Amino acid sequence: MSDIGYYIIIMERKIKFASGEYYHIYSRTILNIPEFKNHKHAEKLAHAFLIANSTKSSEAFQFLRNSKKPKIEEILNILKDGERLVDILCYSVMPDHYHLLLKQQRENGITDFIRRCNTSIAKYINTKNERKGPLFESNFKSKHVDTNEYLLHLSLYIHLNPLDFMVGKKWRNHDIKNWNIAKEKLLHYPWSSIKSFLQNYDDPIISGIKIITKQFKHKKDYEQFLQEWSENSLKSIENILID
Repeated sequence: MSDIGYYIIIMERKIKFASGEYYHIYSRTILNIPEFKNHKHAEKLAHAFLIANSTKSSEAFQFLRNSKKPKIEEILNILKDGERLVDILCYSVMPDHYHLLLKQQRENGITDFIRRCNTSIAKYINTKNERKGPLFESNFKSKHVDTNEYLLHLSLYIHLNPLDFMVGKKWRNHDIKNWNIAKEKLLHYPWSSIKSFLQNYDDPIISGIKIITKQFKHKKDYEQFLQEWSENSLKSIENILID
């Protein structure tokens, strides 16, 4: 049985992804199993975001399997000889799902990227757990990001999402009482792109973020936008959420 058939089935989609366009991608584990509460599993998924995003990903995954102590620089050298499938502008890994804000760079780039990510992490977890079968629901969810307002608010929504398991979902009801505590929790969470937006942090996973960051004079302005969003109503963007 092929990797696609064995680990994940990506069904024919109603939406055809267009190169140059932005999309919110959301993939959930079967039965909401919280596989990514395991920090090693979350780390491996983040690695998959990096390695799967290249036409040279097969070579990079092979190198990873065959090397006892592979260095990130060696993997990046392999990947840079290929072309990106997508730009990953924002990401967050949750206990039973993940969110991505992607821009498709090549034809079928998003579908190929998600297939490679989900297949890679499913193989890893299945091997560790001595199990077989798919890890994720059969079809990941997606939504076209068709306005700048959607783009900006989606970046914030993805970055705030880990607060669900850190402080509860009260942030969704604009009820964060102490922003500084929430911010510190977010910045100490390793499997999110938020540090690249709030600090001088170079995350090799992400690219193409200037379409968002150039709209804020300083990183502090983006933080203020995020803070105000967590303390005010989400009603204006309820229609963009897919979880």
